[in-house]
Amino acid sequence: MLFPMKRFRTRIKTKAMPCLRCGAKTATFIFWAALYVAVMKVTFLRNNDNEDAKELSMEPDNYTKWLMQGPVLGDDEEQVQSNSDWLEPDNTTINELEQRVNKVKETCHLRSLDGQTINSKEFFVDHAHNLVWCNIFKAASSSWLYNFNILGGYDKAFLARTRHTPLTLARRKFPRPTEEELRDAIDTPGVLSLLIVREPFVRLLSAYRDKLENITPPYYRKLARAIVAEHREAATKVLGPIKSFGPTFYEFVAYLISKYESGTLTFDEHWAPFYQFCSPCALNYTVVAKVETLSRDSSYVVQQLGLGDILGRRVISRRTRLRTVMNKSRDGKNTSALIKHYFRQLDMDMLEKLLLIYGIDFEMFGYNSDIYRSYVRN
Repeated sequence: MLFPMKRFRTRIKTKAMPCLRCGAKTATFIFWAALYVAVMKVTFLRNNDNEDAKELSMEPDNYTKWLMQGPVLGDDEEQVQSNSDWLEPDNTTINELEQRVNKVKETCHLRSLDGQTINSKEFFVDHAHNLVWCNIFKAASSSWLYNFNILGGYDKAFLARTRHTPLTLARRKFPRPTEEELRDAIDTPGVLSLLIVREPFVRLLSAYRDKLENITPPYYRKLARAIVAEHREAATKVLGPIKSFGPTFYEFVAYLISKYESGTLTFDEHWAPFYQFCSPCALNYTVVAKVETLSRDSSYVVQQLGLGDILGRRVISRRTRLRTVMNKSRDGKNTSALIKHYFRQLDMDMLEKLLLIYGIDFEMFGYNSDIYRSYVRN
């Protein structure tokens, strides 16, 4: 009896050995895989300022890729709670929106801008939903272009896979109105006209970083080279040796000032002053929203026009989460740190001249420019 029992135990041991080896290999693989993932996460967090959007763990769809083009300043857009409906606006929001409209009218009168001409080409007129919107780039334009594309009838799945830009798609549904068509639409009872603004110098810096700093988009390369050729020598005397191919912020501001003083400044759509770009002194806006309070301001518009069912619930989707990641500047700094960093290149005289260009925006829309006096060089 002893011999058969010994043979039985031997067979059990022989069969168990491959399973033990398999388990050890599996455990080893899991350990190294986990270590690799941990190292990659740390590497990504340390270097996300140099990473392209496609290197995120979730590959963004085509619409998201468009949203994330270029560096964007962080901490300047109000965060939206996930899984929240378009909430009814409170009295504070309603009063604040009313005060903004009155402030615009007051400034237009004080600055004698009541006879302003209308720049109708940047407007979107949605007759079906009684909504008119002036599209200011770098001021929640991507968010509201998305909304207009939904209002125009595009399916969300289509928007996720199309290679056309949101602006191109929106223009197919909402062609540029003539001045007469725009006036008629805004003056129609029940129509809500929307203007969204942003702190002027934050927007200016965002546009500079996106279009001119370092590697510039093809359309702006010629302008970037022209700015460097004209202002690099003076900038070097102030800033020391400059290694960048694109213009420094000092050179960009010097370019704006020189063109303004010579009367030859033609504003690009990304840094044109609000009061010129969207003609607030020639048109009666119903709502003046701000990027800094975009969540509740947008809720007011949606609730007033009953668009909640069409636009859907206000959810922080995969698209929005990815954009939130990219909203952090490429060097990891928040908006305040970036503003101080770049405006330190300027002196007080340059700031005063820059305010000649954008000061009306600060005044008209209730922003304070005094803080910049502590950022520039004495």
